[in-house]
Amino acid sequence: MILRGINFGPVLQASGATNFHGKGWWYHKPLHFFGLNFRGSTIVTKTTTFLARPGNMPLKPDGVTPKEWLPRCIIVNRRKKVALNAVSLSGPGLNFLINALWWQNFTEPFLISVMSLQKTAEGRLAELQAIFHRLSSAKQYEQFRADWGVQLNFSCPNGGIDPKALIDEVIPTLEMAEKSLSPSVPLMLKFGPDVHPESIVRIANHPRCDAICVFNTLPYGKHPTWAKVTAPIDWKSLFGSDSSPMEKRFPGFAGGLSGAPLKPFLLEWLTLVRVLGVTKQIVAGGGLLSANDAKQAFDAGANAVSPGSIAMLAPTQVRPMILGAHRYARQRNQKPAFDPSVFEYNV
Repeated sequence: MILRGINFGPVLQASGATNFHGKGWWYHKPLHFFGLNFRGSTIVTKTTTFLARPGNMPLKPDGVTPKEWLPRCIIVNRRKKVALNAVSLSGPGLNFLINALWWQNFTEPFLISVMSLQKTAEGRLAELQAIFHRLSSAKQYEQFRADWGVQLNFSCPNGGIDPKALIDEVIPTLEMAEKSLSPSVPLMLKFGPDVHPESIVRIANHPRCDAICVFNTLPYGKHPTWAKVTAPIDWKSLFGSDSSPMEKRFPGFAGGLSGAPLKPFLLEWLTLVRVLGVTKQIVAGGGLLSANDAKQAFDAGANAVSPGSIAMLAPTQVRPMILGAHRYARQRNQKPAFDPSVFEYNV
């Protein structure tokens, strides 16, 4: 995947898959030699807000290490291949992360994931404006060794804002970014499973949108209204109740689902947006837990894949997936361009 002349490769990590600094989480190290190895993938930093945010995952004084070995805001069921999280963007804030100098020392292209969770649309636009200005000054005055881009997150279900309500703010944000960010900095927009494919058409046509990333987590209990083929998720069979178990730990936070149940939605969504005529590059993630899953995403119209929950749910498959994605991307480059006419899909 090449954006504004920068090669990000065919595998871009889900935001935060290797933490804010790209070094991973504590359990990555003991499982490294069993396949939990993100080498060959592009770092996408954990999503940060402008100011520090406590969220639901307490952090150590270094600002990035969880105090809890097994954070209570994350529920993992490897047998059912699902995870539920209500982290709510815990982090030290953008200034802390820039001043830590981790990003400046990356030697390969990477993406900085950002989001605003201010309560009003005006407040969110103002915070994003501050983020763009801070990143612009960082690019100008700090010594980054590698090229980088920005991933704009419009999809966190744990911030007290309905992700669907953020869709109307995407175009104004792109207009603002066009004035505030250097033209050399690629901009990728990230959405959750509840974003309607038709909403993407106008967004993808905007000149400041360089790529689309899907999916983030699905809010607990929800079903994408656009889905015509994929059956609704049986929440009770996954978690034993129609109500979220996360609510017992963090009242008011139902959490977001990741894992295998998202893959059918992802494949249907990719097919539909391509049929609708979207040609902008797409990074696909959500329920991709093997190399074959990655192949299916490419075949459905993705330009790159984004492994994330695989580290928790199928850690031995991380390395095979990355290698398989690179191999399949090379083969795919020798084939004709994606042709949506091969799909019989009634839009």
